[in-house]
Amino acid sequence: MRKTHRSICAALWMFAVWFTLPAFAAAPGEPAPFKKPKPDESDTFFASKHIPRLKIEIGPKEVEQLNRANRDYVRCTVREDDKFVYDLVGVHLKGAAGSFRGLGDKPALSLNFDKFRDNQKFHGLDKLHLNNSVQDGTLMHEAISRSLFLDAGVPVGRATHAHVTLNGRDLGLYVLIEGFDRTFLKRHFKDPEGNFYDGGFCQDLDAQKKLVSNAKVQGQSDLKAVWAAAHILDPTKRHQELQRSLDVDRFYTFVALELMISHWDGYVRNRNNYRLFVPKDTGKLIFMPSGMDQVLGDSNFDLWGMGGTVATKLMETPEGKKAYRERVAWLHQNVFKPEVLHARVDEMAEKLKPVNAQHFAGVAADLKRRLTERSQVIARQVGVPVAPAAPRKPIALNKAEQWQPKSEGGSPQHTTPAPNGKKCLFIRAAAETTASWRATVPLESGPYRFEGMVRTQGVVSDGNIGAGLRISGGTRNGGMTGNTEWKKVEFDFDSPGGEVAIVCELRASKGDAWFELDSLRVVPR
Repeated sequence: MRKTHRSICAALWMFAVWFTLPAFAAAPGEPAPFKKPKPDESDTFFASKHIPRLKIEIGPKEVEQLNRANRDYVRCTVREDDKFVYDLVGVHLKGAAGSFRGLGDKPALSLNFDKFRDNQKFHGLDKLHLNNSVQDGTLMHEAISRSLFLDAGVPVGRATHAHVTLNGRDLGLYVLIEGFDRTFLKRHFKDPEGNFYDGGFCQDLDAQKKLVSNAKVQGQSDLKAVWAAAHILDPTKRHQELQRSLDVDRFYTFVALELMISHWDGYVRNRNNYRLFVPKDTGKLIFMPSGMDQVLGDSNFDLWGMGGTVATKLMETPEGKKAYRERVAWLHQNVFKPEVLHARVDEMAEKLKPVNAQHFAGVAADLKRRLTERSQVIARQVGVPVAPAAPRKPIALNKAEQWQPKSEGGSPQHTTPAPNGKKCLFIRAAAETTASWRATVPLESGPYRFEGMVRTQGVVSDGNIGAGLRISGGTRNGGMTGNTEWKKVEFDFDSPGGEVAIVCELRASKGDAWFELDSLRVVPR
């Protein structure tokens, strides 16, 4: 009996110890667990490698109405891939300063599928946005940024791409973004009831907000409670009171990621592009990001410079400052991981390859470079050791299909012979000839050398320019003329990052030049 009693006491003691060890349950800075959305039809749509073609048809009367009041919903028809038809879809123009375009241009659009027809959905979505991305030539910033927030437990709409036609006019590629609405709230919150606000244009929490959905609170007292807590003079009491009305844990993540992606036009820096939700079950305000087209532009973006009042006031408290630094360090280690983000960028580039393979290969290379540089700067700003950069590898240009012939003068002959089994790019000069073979390669920033084996026969050229290698925009000094056997030629250059056009060139009044394909490559210096 005594043994049994001692065993029970020991078990209770161990349970009590386990139950009172939260400090050992999570790493410093690790966010609290969050509800992950249940898989549904929309997951398949956003994961698809297919780019849907959306044909939007707006009638004459509705066009006239939109031109008068571009934010008012009018009816339209949406055809997806000429297979599925959605009628009575609500559409209006969207966009703010810099991104707004009229109907006659390339407008950004919001589509609401159940606005005029109950329960109509598009792959499980009620609402979506078609962003013209006039301020984001990469068309990748939104998807990459949103994936980071979702990985870290901050609710935000997902992003993919669509090819859009409006009233028979081909508008090209758009970024398609999941809308903020009740369907979105149901995905992310156990209790979707509560107040959902639009943050407004360059407005802080003290400005009157537009209530997007759900129950109304008299005088927006839920927002005023956070604003009042942020202005308490005593830092310790301020931090305590903010925890009562603000989801502080999620807010640390929100602030950290906005600044980690250099989001200068978000709430934290510019009091812009954000949504607010106060779940009925917790009553604590949650910030959600939006409008992440202009991000990752400044690798040295300051992690501590803040403009949004709630962020500023929270980080001025000793508890807030410490928790924020720890959250940045944790996110840098576990979420903002260049190798993971690079894989996502490559996946997008592959998906967009049919649209313009060379362009998006260059875009991907530049974006990966910026992500790597930003990660290194974040590490320095929070005092984390910077991992050495992976060595850059040579890029082979040994496939004939990589090269395109170009003539800028004369009547040259371009062929791809294989004398003695040696595959070559060949140019024959006729009259005053300036001709080349060109290939485009995506490069990270840094010094490089373009090299390859070249042979000439009977090349005559004023100034001895002759045959040689260079990059587009680069100038070579001299070249190969007359009769020469195979010779290794090199051209050194510095790349700022992005697409670079590589050139095998002949400038001559007559003669032949061969460039051995298997020897052509770009080598990091």
